[in-house]
Amino acid sequence: MRISEQALLVLEQLKQAVNDTEVEAIILAFAENNENSKLYFERLESFIGNISPLDCNSQQWRNFRVARICMRKLSALETVNA
Repeated sequence: MRISEQALLVLEQLKQAVNDTEVEAIILAFAENNENSKLYFERLESFIGNISPLDCNSQQWRNFRVARICMRKLSALETVNA
């Protein structure tokens, strides 16, 4: 599956999440399933950055924000551990 296709699947999962714990679990699963998570995170973050707040409800917008925070934390940990 291509990076873009995976990112779109994750976006759909994030839209359905009901709390921060679920969002974090989705991002962690995404990172664990991809060897080069930095590249995948960059693509996913790009997709999230292109979403307008008018295209989603407040919970979805919050989920996307939490997902970006989680990705940045994981990227920082990956950099430290490298």
